[in-house]
Parts: sequence; structure tokens; C-alpha cells
Amino acid sequence: MIPMHKKVFHSTLYHLIEAGQLARLTLLRPLTEYGLHAGDDALILAMKKHKKISDNQICHMTGLTPETLQPRLDRLIALGMIERKTLGTELTPGSKMTKKGLSIRKKLIIHWRELEDALMHDLSHKSKNQLRHTLKRFADLLSL
Repeated sequence: MIPMHKKVFHSTLYHLIEAGQLARLTLLRPLTEYGLHAGDDALILAMKKHKKISDNQICHMTGLTPETLQPRLDRLIALGMIERKTLGTELTPGSKMTKKGLSIRKKLIIHWRELEDALMHDLSHKSKNQLRHTLKRFADLLSL
């Protein structure tokens, strides 16, 4: 009989967690080159090209609270990646990507795509879709 700890290290869940952690570490590498922190990429990727976006919209899209969003915005402003704007007649604060921010956003998207291509290159289109749907189902179940 195999001891329980050996079964755990050979389980699908263990490999899923391991792959997720390693993928995240790989995605974090280029962030440090730009002075970014973990999670800043989600913020940058959530902001649309050339579109002003309100803080509330950013919070809704990223799951950040206003209290956790503000220090991130301040860092991105200091790095010259976004600029603050007022939106509409209500003077609602919002943000807009700068040329530098758009350039870095593009590089992050390319890095994400390259990593996904490297990980998925040997899977058929059907297998890729099946894996994507399965992982989405896992995320939905775990977020309850």
C-alpha cells in the first residue's frame, strides 16, 4: 500500500497547484523589469486601450477594493504608465493608460500568449477547449 503523502504528490490537484504556481512565477518575471508588483499586471490588462476607466470599474473587473486599488494606481502613475483623469460632468476620478503603459501592456500580453503557446502547443484544439472549460469549472466551484 502506498503511503498517503505519496498519493497526494501524484494527485491531479497537486499537479494543478504546482503548474499554477510555476506559471504565475513565469508571468511575474517581466513585471520586475518594469518596476511592477504581483497583481499589477491584472490591473494593466484590465484597462482598455486609450479608454478612460473609473476606479469603480477597475475594482469590479479586478476584484480589488478601493483601498487596495489606490496604492497600485499611485505606483503606476509614478512609473508613468497611467494618468489620472476626471470622467464626465460628475468629475468622477478615473485612469487612462499612457503610451508607456500601453507599450508595457502590449509586452505583457505577448508574454502571456507566448507562455500559453509554449504550454499548449502539443494539444489539439479540442483538448485546449476541454482543458479551458475544465479549469473554468474548477475556478467556479472553488469561488463559491
